[in-house]
Amino acid sequence: MATVLPFALALVRAASAGQWRDDLPAVRDLGLVAVGVGGGLSTAVTQALALVPLGPRTFRAALGSALALGVSARLLYGMVRDLLLAAAHRAPAGSWLSRLGLAGGALPSPRLSSLLAAIATLTAALSPTWQREGTVGGGAMLATAGALGVVRIAQRCLAREPMDARGRGRADVQRARWWIALGALLGATVAESPMAGLAALGAALAMSAAVPGVLWGGPQKAGRQGEGRQGVWPSAKVLRGAVLAAIGVAVLLLAPLALRPLAPRAWADLGRALSTERMAALDVASAHTGALSAWVREVGVVSLLIAVGGALLAVARAPARHLVAPFLALLVLDSLLPARAAGVLSADPLTAVRSLAVAGIAAGSAVGVQEAARALLHARVPLAKSAAVLVVMFHVTLVALTSEEAGFAADRSEQTSAEVWADEALGSLEPRAAILVRSPAVAWRLWAARLTRGERPDVVVIPVPLLNRGRVALNLLLQEPALEPLLRDFALSGEPSELGLSTLADVRPLHVELDRRWSRRLLSHLSVDGLWLEFAPEPLGPSDRKLAAAESVVPLRRTLAALSEATMPDASTSAVLAETLRGHSSVIGMLGERLVAQTFLDTTRQLTAQDPFVVGGPIRLALTGVRQASVARKPVLGRGAARRR
Repeated sequence: MATVLPFALALVRAASAGQWRDDLPAVRDLGLVAVGVGGGLSTAVTQALALVPLGPRTFRAALGSALALGVSARLLYGMVRDLLLAAAHRAPAGSWLSRLGLAGGALPSPRLSSLLAAIATLTAALSPTWQREGTVGGGAMLATAGALGVVRIAQRCLAREPMDARGRGRADVQRARWWIALGALLGATVAESPMAGLAALGAALAMSAAVPGVLWGGPQKAGRQGEGRQGVWPSAKVLRGAVLAAIGVAVLLLAPLALRPLAPRAWADLGRALSTERMAALDVASAHTGALSAWVREVGVVSLLIAVGGALLAVARAPARHLVAPFLALLVLDSLLPARAAGVLSADPLTAVRSLAVAGIAAGSAVGVQEAARALLHARVPLAKSAAVLVVMFHVTLVALTSEEAGFAADRSEQTSAEVWADEALGSLEPRAAILVRSPAVAWRLWAARLTRGERPDVVVIPVPLLNRGRVALNLLLQEPALEPLLRDFALSGEPSELGLSTLADVRPLHVELDRRWSRRLLSHLSVDGLWLEFAPEPLGPSDRKLAAAESVVPLRRTLAALSEATMPDASTSAVLAETLRGHSSVIGMLGERLVAQTFLDTTRQLTAQDPFVVGGPIRLALTGVRQASVARKPVLGRGAARRR
């Protein structure tokens, strides 16, 4: 149940249509474009699942993240169950736990430990953090699964098992295989996410430091301490093999980063130095918060206090100390390097660390609940057993709480606004049109629509922020020679000139995304055309601009209807559309069409909860009416004065 239920819910909530959040992974994994360091596992998994005839390509990419979520849940269940069984052993007599009455039981309870491990796994796997990444292609769940696998194998490698002389040779071979697997999986995790690989390595080192005589004792000392037990450290030859396996797998999975730009038929060449941090140009601002604050916001303070108590109890008991050490290391790393609360247009590289830290809090909470339930069961007070049952049931309610929150924040099955935006942005263009895009997020959305659905291969997308990357400018010039003056302008001054834009507009219908640094002379060429601003070869008059504004209402209306009819809010499309409407309003208002500009501005207020111009409901309506009356009055007075003259 702890494995299948999170996977099934992620599969039901998986994105069946394009999302702004997975545009960059789609271009990287499906288009084989080199985009920063990382994504080695995602590319291989997505390419393999793309061969499965099941749904659109967007859903097949999200299927890989859902499978990784199920694997992560299975690994976390085993780790938490071992931790609970170890934490249930009786503390030594005379310790401070014995004086506080928290010495534990004589024998652990496998049934209670299994139940609490399942509850802790479901709490983490059904949380918004995990479900949000398990429902889109290229999410952080592949890196999370790799990191948990590294910690799980490290537990197996550092375990000391009773061994007789006859079985020692066979056990040495098996342990050497575990060490080689540990190195290979660590290399794969680094290739998928360097931060997740760093977190996994830190967790493994923390666990080895918690085992007496392992980190600093070396192979000889560890072997002397355990008579009749197999040493935890392998030979130097096995350690070298593990290191070589880690390096080899990482190099193999990261080789496309260096080889893709050299491919003669590369779909796009963005170079090798592109970072995903630059892709959040239009991302909705969100605070960098740690997993502790996210847990308080999504679950509550009481559960966090129980988790703190459980972690302290596990540290105080020697059998569980090395099992809880990885979770504590992940929490410390997340506190030092917090991720964004929720990236809606781009992925935060630290999201995998956030997912691992959430798993650590869930594990600590399970230990605290187990100790409370065992203390009540052994207490000689009335209704002690009923109280223990209620404590466990309180822990079960956390699963329902996190699942409900995730259903509101991570359900992407009904979010089609991004696809509607792409349909209106590309479908209404003339044949062989050109688009001058200044936002990386919009460029990735257009490229992802072309890759996943074959949208408009005749349209030339000119990404201004990426012109200096790789061979983007050269590929555009080979595709359209009329781009030479415009590309020269960007190379020399970083801004387009009227000659360069007009030269391209004479050959292809040119649509642009507003750049507020443009001069009034360039703005005089613009007119509203749906979700874009059309650039005419010559300056336009007021009558031409009014006609274009009246015809551009239909694409906006369909996108607004998709946003309002969606059962789950789509903050990404709302943010992009609000920025587009503000640009339309600015251009039209600057050119004198104030009434039409006010109409676009009023539509923008329907998409944003906070408006920089007015505050409050009644005041907003009153000021809107006054503004419209004043704007409409100025042209009338002008015509009346002209008639009197």
